[in-house]
Amino acid sequence: MQSPRAAQATHGSVTRAPKSQAGIRSIPLAHQVAAAVRRQLPQGATGDDLVFADPPAATAAAGRVPLSRYLFRHVYQGAVNRLTDPTRELSPTTRRILRALRGHGPQTVAQLQQSFTAPGARLRPATIQAALRELGSAGVVTAVAEGGTAQWAAVKAAQVRRFDDLDLHGPHDLRHTYATWLEDAGIPGRVIDELMGHDNTHRARQDRVSRIGMGYRDTTPEMLMRAVAAIESRLAVVLEVAAEETKSLPGSGEP
Repeated sequence: MQSPRAAQATHGSVTRAPKSQAGIRSIPLAHQVAAAVRRQLPQGATGDDLVFADPPAATAAAGRVPLSRYLFRHVYQGAVNRLTDPTRELSPTTRRILRALRGHGPQTVAQLQQSFTAPGARLRPATIQAALRELGSAGVVTAVAEGGTAQWAAVKAAQVRRFDDLDLHGPHDLRHTYATWLEDAGIPGRVIDELMGHDNTHRARQDRVSRIGMGYRDTTPEMLMRAVAAIESRLAVVLEVAAEETKSLPGSGEP
């Protein structure tokens, strides 16, 4: 169960309370989520410590502070940008090397080094190799063999996976996914509302059920376990697909 401090922190900052008491509630977590949460806790953390916080290195003077809504949105949008445009967050040097490969075709590390010999623009082989590994991980360049010589080539734009069909706006998208997965698994709408902190008054009217009747329906541990199982099964597929995609990226070291 969240402590009040942690519950407040997830809604913006320690000085900003949730919109309603429904924002402070116990939520059963899928084991994949619980494991990810544990990885975010500092060493030796207790149950009252903040989970989602600014990186310690960025707040060394103040210690771990609540993750602001702005920063959470920034992290989310950064992840979306990496999906839709793998080159958007690359360093300027890495983007320069990508432009060279796109403009002049496949090149070796030595040839790329010759492209950057102007004063103030020289690049060391180690820098070029590191950039090529980064570009390979992003899936925008690939290693090729020309006459037995290892070269790197830019992947054609049409071959770079795009996610333009996804209508993504912000972290609130995750709540839409959560609710949709649960409904698709046949979890009762009342249980979904409870897990998401929604008022069920509207649902009672929509389903033509009295509020008193809704009050007679309790959420059992078995219902919660079915909800957890539904999320776990979906996450298992998502993580498996992500692992396979990572293996197939150029430069991943996997066949």
